[in-house]
Amino acid sequence: MKLTGHTILITGGGSGIGGGLAKAFHKEGNKVIITGRRKPTLKAFADKHKGMDFFPMDVSKDADIQKLYKFISKKYPKLDVLINNAGIWQNQDFTKAATLGKHLFDEIDINLKGLIRMTQVFLPLLSKQSESVLMNVSSGLAYMPLSMAPVYCATKAAVHSFSMSLRHQLRKTSVTVIELAPPAVETDLGKVPGKKDEFEYPKLGLEPFIALTMKALESNQTELPIGQSKMLRLGGRLLPSVFFNMLNPKK
Repeated sequence: MKLTGHTILITGGGSGIGGGLAKAFHKEGNKVIITGRRKPTLKAFADKHKGMDFFPMDVSKDADIQKLYKFISKKYPKLDVLINNAGIWQNQDFTKAATLGKHLFDEIDINLKGLIRMTQVFLPLLSKQSESVLMNVSSGLAYMPLSMAPVYCATKAAVHSFSMSLRHQLRKTSVTVIELAPPAVETDLGKVPGKKDEFEYPKLGLEPFIALTMKALESNQTELPIGQSKMLRLGGRLLPSVFFNMLNPKK
């Protein structure tokens, strides 16, 4: 993938990995539009990067996606890169099923259904361009799950599978499907204010991760496991039970 000359839409682009990608692509001279649920966060981020645009919306809501499409297709009809990055993380203990509450399916609605909705709605616009990119952000945990976050890992495994199928379906079109599989990255994903972070594994800094990602994008590969995600992909294929037990030790 070329890193310049694009019009790029990034969901969940006001912070974390989405914000890091938005900043990096903006620096390369691309037109970047970010979305997210928190308008003040989006505006503050966009204001720091002259020329960046933003649109508040929730990918779990069909009406919001339709409003976003109308905005983009009218103002940015040359959109040629969509990065499906919006996602949330929740730890769930199914040994205490009665305590899981009303947010049990939020990760499915945002991480998976939202990504699929965005793909369905924006593919016709991407297909109008002579070359375009659809990038889905999965996770190293798509290859090997972490038991403390079962629904999150399931959604990322589904994104991995969906991306493979979509890439095959679109192989004769102008749309290239890329899957970005981050390792654990130092962001606010999964953190609850005032509560200790339960994730006990090493995390890669956001800036080093973005640098590795931008370099990987230039390789023209379509599946991009970054950092420790490479090990998880290999282990998930060759020694799945061994790697699962390493990731999920019995205490």
